[in-house]
Amino acid sequence: MRMSDIILTEEQQKQLVGLAQSKDAQIMHRAQLILAYAEGKPTLQASMQAGISRGRARYWKRQFNARGMEIFEGGSEAGLIEGNAEPVNIQSEAELIEAVDQAHMLEPEGTNELPYPAVQKTIGLTPNDSLAEAGKKVWLYNFAVMLSHEQGTLVGEDIEELHDMRVATRRMRSAFDLFGPAFEAKKVNRYLKGLRAIGGALGQVRDLDVIYENGLKYQSKLPVRERPGLEPLLEAWRQTIAEKREKLIKHMHSEAYGQFKTSFNKFLQSPEEADQPGRTGIEGTRQIRDIVPVIVYNRYAQVRGYDAILPRASVEQLHALRIEFKKFRYALEYFKEILDVAAGKAISEIKQYQDHLGELHDADVACQLVRDFLKNWDEKQSQTPIPERENPQPIVTYLAYLHAERYRKMVTFPEIWQKFNRVEFRQNLSQIISKL
Repeated sequence: MRMSDIILTEEQQKQLVGLAQSKDAQIMHRAQLILAYAEGKPTLQASMQAGISRGRARYWKRQFNARGMEIFEGGSEAGLIEGNAEPVNIQSEAELIEAVDQAHMLEPEGTNELPYPAVQKTIGLTPNDSLAEAGKKVWLYNFAVMLSHEQGTLVGEDIEELHDMRVATRRMRSAFDLFGPAFEAKKVNRYLKGLRAIGGALGQVRDLDVIYENGLKYQSKLPVRERPGLEPLLEAWRQTIAEKREKLIKHMHSEAYGQFKTSFNKFLQSPEEADQPGRTGIEGTRQIRDIVPVIVYNRYAQVRGYDAILPRASVEQLHALRIEFKKFRYALEYFKEILDVAAGKAISEIKQYQDHLGELHDADVACQLVRDFLKNWDEKQSQTPIPERENPQPIVTYLAYLHAERYRKMVTFPEIWQKFNRVEFRQNLSQIISKL
């Protein structure tokens, strides 16, 4: 057990145990949270035990450290915002966002709207599901995951919250290729548009944040006296991330995003039959046990198709291959519950190939960003008095490092490709779908 950073007196412990049984749900959850922290549990476990988000857990931890048992005075009526059990003296804008939006993020506006789904352990597929039924289950599962990371994304304390929210939107978007044919195109295209909007806003922050983090890692390995030379570049990236994050928060508070969530939620939880009777081909098949082999092998074929061009593949083509790997992996993840247990091993293996190409792509994008920075920086330096101009060498050296990383990832990929291309992988793939 890790050491607790909340130490309770005997009297506080006794009071909290009583409050943890309170009929006031807000007081009960808050008391359970503080008790969990006092036991030394990390935020993730403490928040799950208390039944609240990690963002709120961290907030109330700070409040207890600052105000002690005062956070329980007045129940959920006195000094709270919109009945949302948050005190008026919010410490920062991020906490204000969390406080005001907590209820709205968990349930749609309007008393007649369906509540948003909770995160489930599994998607819940069965071999007898129709393509439409399977599609709704896959979307609903990932929709719940996406919503569960909204608060953490808004608060911005843990960048992995944003990453996880973005991955959920990606999985849903990719699923449209597989399950979209089971629905009227006009009906589902608007949901795809909504997912693209939030996914794009999340991606702009996440992509640059990854590149910025890589820059920080590189800087930390430099001799201390050389580290300041990279600061102009890193500071420029910090400013850009802040700007893109501001746009993301604005979008998440927009009416369009709220309407998308409400409408998509209603569609996913609607009991009406969504299959299109009379269609022929894969979308007309009634059970996914007959569809999945076709989907899996089609995704595999899309990846294998790069074998002919790989010896002379460009960086752009390798990035396209990475996307195909991702689609292949997602397809196996969607249907993992009804496939052979070997699917888990295949998914992990595919992720390794995808990650390798992802690091190549990150290095390539970073090269372009640094070149753009140096070009703009040179223009600004030319307008600065000569004695005050800064030496670009540290940033140029970093650019050279990125080029070397891109080259290394590129020339080592053919060897990795041979591993994927082996006969054993094809045999394992056959075993994976044999359960159907």
